[in-house]
Amino acid sequence: MTLPAGIRLAWREVAADSARRAVSRALLAELVPGARFRSRCWACGGDHGRIHVEGADAAVSVSYVAGWAVAVAARGPDRVGVDAVPADAGGLERVLPQLEPGGPADLESSAWGARADASGSSATAARAWARVEAVLKADGRGLTVDARRVDVQGNGGTWVARILPSASRGPSPAEGLPREWRGWDLDGPANVVLAVAVESASGPWT
Repeated sequence: MTLPAGIRLAWREVAADSARRAVSRALLAELVPGARFRSRCWACGGDHGRIHVEGADAAVSVSYVAGWAVAVAARGPDRVGVDAVPADAGGLERVLPQLEPGGPADLESSAWGARADASGSSATAARAWARVEAVLKADGRGLTVDARRVDVQGNGGTWVARILPSASRGPSPAEGLPREWRGWDLDGPANVVLAVAVESASGPWT
């Protein structure tokens, strides 16, 4: 799978004696030359969480996995997310959203129809989880949002997703209308699967 023009992806190995954040920042500097990057947690104000770009019209995101740093930069959109997962990761069935009778994840066409079940492969589960995390990173709230609310539709390496309102509380006025995200599945370093998500209204990502 190839990303559309305007979205750039890179990864680099993190040496045992290197700080992974320094490696990811170096990648971002190469993807968005001349820009400055700062992180601020929306919940606590700490120097972590979603990365904001200053000095360039771009959005960025990073992920870390098994000795690698992965970074993505998208021209123009306010929000982008990337997630990296080992293809042979075990135990994901305990964290993947479960099918709920009558719920959106119960649809045959949903990405959860492609997720690993009792007879499925770990790589399938890894891709499903990477999609969820990429969307939640792009959204900015991360796993403070129940992963079961991420409804992914599509197969073949491209997909769209929405974060559905909470079933218990209904739509939140603060959230406004549900955003729609466009996403892509990619292969990363050896034995690593990747997913990238951008806000679909941000540009003609074809």
